[in-house]
Amino acid sequence: MRTELAALLRQHRVMHRLAVDSSPERAKVGQQILRFRRTLVVWCAQAIRVAQPLTFPNIPQKPADPFRATNEHGAAVSELARALELARDQATTPTASSTEIATPNLNDVVEHWRLAARAAALAEHDTAPDLAVHLTAAQARTIAGDVAAISQALVVLDRRYRNTPDWESLAGCDRLGWAALATALDVSLGQPDYSVDQTGWRPRTKPIRGPAKPGVLGVLQAEHNLLVRLKSFPSAMNLRLIVDSQRLLTSQLIPYAERVDPELAEQWRVRSATYSRIQRELRNVGGRLGNGAGATAEAANAVSRMKALPSATVIEPRMLGGFQTLFRRIDERISDVLEAGVERGAFVQRVRVPRLVSGEGRMVHPVRERFVPVARAADLEVIRTAREHLRPRAEPAAASPGASRVDLHAALIHRPPEKGAQFDVPGL
Repeated sequence: MRTELAALLRQHRVMHRLAVDSSPERAKVGQQILRFRRTLVVWCAQAIRVAQPLTFPNIPQKPADPFRATNEHGAAVSELARALELARDQATTPTASSTEIATPNLNDVVEHWRLAARAAALAEHDTAPDLAVHLTAAQARTIAGDVAAISQALVVLDRRYRNTPDWESLAGCDRLGWAALATALDVSLGQPDYSVDQTGWRPRTKPIRGPAKPGVLGVLQAEHNLLVRLKSFPSAMNLRLIVDSQRLLTSQLIPYAERVDPELAEQWRVRSATYSRIQRELRNVGGRLGNGAGATAEAANAVSRMKALPSATVIEPRMLGGFQTLFRRIDERISDVLEAGVERGAFVQRVRVPRLVSGEGRMVHPVRERFVPVARAADLEVIRTAREHLRPRAEPAAASPGASRVDLHAALIHRPPEKGAQFDVPGL
């Protein structure tokens, strides 16, 4: 949305861009733009209501009674929410249909509006009420700032398109513009959290079915399917087989990575050593709860397909990056499986039980062993190894607003060059 609206804000002489032939043609195009704009307004009204409970004013206020309930979560945000709902409810133009949003348009202006409306329709999943419960206050302020910037862009574009035949202006356009400006100023006083861009709804990951892909693609296919199958909890025996497959696969990939990325090859050496250690420590862990037969089969497929690759095969950096992404997610999932197995009592620990040696005359006295429940997760060596070496380090939160936000804010203050302005031409 930010990218497409920034492109629209930099377009001038709108009447010439809409249609040159006739006024009815311009009116038809204008109605289509209104439908796309209505989709944007609907998302803005939804998103600001989701962020409002966690958005607090950054301007100091007079002390109030802390034991008295209040519904005020920031005057600027509340005013913006009311202004957006007014613009949404009083609009007579319907929202764009799914077919209209999915169909490309030859007109450059309409195509920018269509892409922005498509992004708004997809963003409704990200700001749904059931997903918004995981937002923090800083992330909610970031969403409020985005809605304020998009609302300002809609107000500017509404003024620019007002000469379009049969154009319908936003209801309370002035009120919406001032509320968006006040919200943007209020949010800018705090510290936003741009990691909200990495959250939200994502489609369900499905296994790649069908015959095995040729070459390295087949190994990636099996590794992807392993990650999907690991959603079901594996038994202790199958978990040992999966861990061993990751050790073998990583060690076999190291020579291919050394040709392209020696640093990545060194990371995979550490991963192979970590899985070797986890495999040894899992020998003292047992349990029959769980299944994981599908994940075990995919792990075996990945190792066998990797062994079948010719030694002269060159794996390009893009595929190496795909392996690294899958490795990080599998490492995190196996760490979660180990933690969850202890919490739900699915894993037991093998311990030695002391015994009295009787005078039976035998040369060898076998060690008595018994499986006992694990009281704490930290009591298992494999859990400590997974926490310290296997689980991927948390990625730092994004501290920069991103190129699209900077571009939109620059487009909001963009002004067209004056007529007859002189430009410096290099070489003249």
